[in-house]
Amino acid sequence: MSFRFTKHAKNRMAERDITEQEVLHAIDFPDRMHVSTKTTKRFVAKKLMRTNRGHHLLMVIYEINGQETVVITIIDTSKIEKYY
Repeated sequence: MSFRFTKHAKNRMAERDITEQEVLHAIDFPDRMHVSTKTTKRFVAKKLMRTNRGHHLLMVIYEINGQETVVITIIDTSKIEKYY
């Protein structure tokens, strides 16, 4: 399966210093997974992360289109209890 990152996702990753490797790890090994209520093709992978910035939650919103996974955006938050 191939992966593609939207410009929006790349911008959010750059702003939050999140690597492609971290995003792909969250998709492959999520701590929690949700299917969007608006469309069954959109998923939210949630991964608890521990970095030099402390504990935070990485949420990756992506779609599967055939053999391609498209990363729509990422959300990186310290409000773990609120979103986990």
